[in-house]
Amino acid sequence: MARSKVLRQREWTEAELAAAGFGYYQPVKRLVMARMITEETNIELSLEILTASSGDIIVYAPGDTAKPELDDYDHWPVKRDVFRQVYKRWDDSQWKPNEAQRHLLGNGCLPFYRARGVWALKLPISIYVQSLESPQPVVVPAGRWLCIGAEGEPYNMSDADFYERYVIPAQV
Repeated sequence: MARSKVLRQREWTEAELAAAGFGYYQPVKRLVMARMITEETNIELSLEILTASSGDIIVYAPGDTAKPELDDYDHWPVKRDVFRQVYKRWDDSQWKPNEAQRHLLGNGCLPFYRARGVWALKLPISIYVQSLESPQPVVVPAGRWLCIGAEGEPYNMSDADFYERYVIPAQV
């Protein structure tokens, strides 16, 4: 695998993505909590350490139980401009925050949901990918989902995360 062949952010057409085997997946409407950060921070994920800059948004999957620290929740950084394109304020007037959501609200988070889908492909081979928040390329192994975001930014996720976050059409 040549390191010179790194997938980075670029403009894609839907035709290019479809021709490369990507499919478009609608998001599952699920509540997430988010807050803007004021200083640079690193977030360690399974394959890489991402850097979030001041003004970026940290998105949290709250679950049902409050955690001792914010970093104990599943969380990831999103560039502010991308966040504005992809997420919308939670709009369920019957929403009653659970313990975890109340904890996150008390720490400056607000409720949102992902409103925009994603182009994605389950990788048949390992490839080098550099996401917007990653300071260097990482090898994304075969079997993970390669996603192309709203600004043409590549990122990856596990099967479990992908199936939790996106609507998978029934296999024909």
